[in-house]
Amino acid sequence: MIGRVITAAVGIPALALVVWLGDPVFSVVVAALAAVGAVEVCDLARNKGMTPSRVVAAVLSPALVLSHFGFSFLWSMPEYIPLLVLTAGISVLALILTLSPIQKIQKLRNGNGEAPSPLMGEGWGEGENPGSTTIYAKASNAGLTLAATLYPAVLLAHAPLLRGGEQGLEWIVLLLVVTFSTDTGAFFVGKAIGKRPLAPTISPNKTWEGAIGGFAAAILAAFIAAWALQIDADLPLIAILGALMGVVGQVGDLFESKLKRLADVKESGRLLPGHGGVLDRLDSIVFNLALVYYFVIGGVL
Repeated sequence: MIGRVITAAVGIPALALVVWLGDPVFSVVVAALAAVGAVEVCDLARNKGMTPSRVVAAVLSPALVLSHFGFSFLWSMPEYIPLLVLTAGISVLALILTLSPIQKIQKLRNGNGEAPSPLMGEGWGEGENPGSTTIYAKASNAGLTLAATLYPAVLLAHAPLLRGGEQGLEWIVLLLVVTFSTDTGAFFVGKAIGKRPLAPTISPNKTWEGAIGGFAAAILAAFIAAWALQIDADLPLIAILGALMGVVGQVGDLFESKLKRLADVKESGRLLPGHGGVLDRLDSIVFNLALVYYFVIGGVL
C-alpha cells in the first residue's frame, strides 16, 4: 500500500508536468512508455514459452511513436489516418491468433489430436517448447514480436498527435480525467452494490453495476472537464464522447486483463510499485486515446 501511494505521489505530478510541457518532452516520454509496454507484451508471451524479440519490439515501438517528427506531413492527410486504427486492430488480432500454429504443431507431435492450448492457459510437455527452431514457431514468434511492437505503440502514437492539435493540452487533460473517473466510478459502485459479474472468466471482480457506474461517471466527468477547460465543443457531442469513452476504456481494461489471464500473471510488469506495469496503468487510456483523437482531429468535435 505504501508503495502504491508513493508511486502515485510521484507519478501524478510528473505526468502533469510532462503533459503541460508538450513536445518534444511529451513525445519522448510517450515513446519510452511504448517501449516498456512492448517489452511487457513480449514478457507475457514468454511466460507461455514463446520467444518474441524484446529488443526488436523495444526499438521499433518508440520509433513508431516518434515518427510524426520526421513524417508529420503524413499525419495531416486524412486518408492516412484510418491506417493507424487498422494497424492497431491487426496487432491485437495477431497477438492472439499467432498462437494457433504452435497449437497445430503440438497436435501433430502428440499424435492423439490433443494438445495443451496456450489460449486456455495449459502448459507444454517436456521438450515441447513452442520457442523451438521449427519454421512454424519462428513465424509465431515473429508475429508476436510484430504484435508487441504495434500494441500499445500504435495507440500511444495518437497522444503526441492529439497534444499537438488545437486545444491539445485541454483534450489530453479531459482524456485523463474521464478515463480515471471511469475507473474510479466503476470501482466504488462495484464495491458498493456490485452483484452480477461482468466477465467472470476474464476479470472476476468486475460487475455490471460497476461498469454502469463507470459509464455514468465518464459522462459526468466529460461535462465537468469540458466546462472547466473551456473546450470548444457542443455539449451533446461531449456527452456522446464521454459515453463512448466510458465503454471503450472499460473494453481496454478487459482486453489487457485477458492478455494477463492468457499468460497466467496478475500484473503485466513491476515497473510501478503497487500499480504493476505500464500496461496495467495504460490499458484504458490507450484505447481512449485513439477514440478522442479521431473525434477531435476527424472533425466530429
